[in-house]
Amino acid sequence: MSFGITRILPGKIGDEYNHTRGHFHTDGGAGEIYVGIKGEGVLLLQKREGSYTSEKLERERVVYAPTDWNGHRTVNTGKEELIFLTIEQADSAHDYETIKEKGFAKLVVERNGKPVIVDNPRYK
Repeated sequence: MSFGITRILPGKIGDEYNHTRGHFHTDGGAGEIYVGIKGEGVLLLQKREGSYTSEKLERERVVYAPTDWNGHRTVNTGKEELIFLTIEQADSAHDYETIKEKGFAKLVVERNGKPVIVDNPRYK
C-alpha cells in the first residue's frame, strides 16, 4: 500500500477554487481511499469518457474512489487548508498527461459565495 498526505491552500484563481492537478490510473483498476484530516473540499471523480460524480471531503470523512471512476481531482472549497490522507495500491500507476492535454471535465467555481460544479469550457 502507498500512503500520502496532501495539503491544498485555500483560495481561488479567478473564480476557480485551488485544486490538485488530478490524475487517471493507467491500469484502470486501482481504487483509492481519501480520509479528510482538516478543512473541507470536493473530490471530483471522472471516467475516461468524461462522465463524473463528486463527493464532499471534510474532517473525519472517508471517501472511496472506486476502480471504475479512475480519474481524481481534489478541490479546496473552504477558508482553511484542506488536508487529507490517500491510500492506494503501491503499484498503481498514474496518468497525468491526459489531464494536461484534455483537462478535467468539470471545474469547481464560486457562484454567489458558494462552490458550484460547472462544465470545463476547455475540456476536449
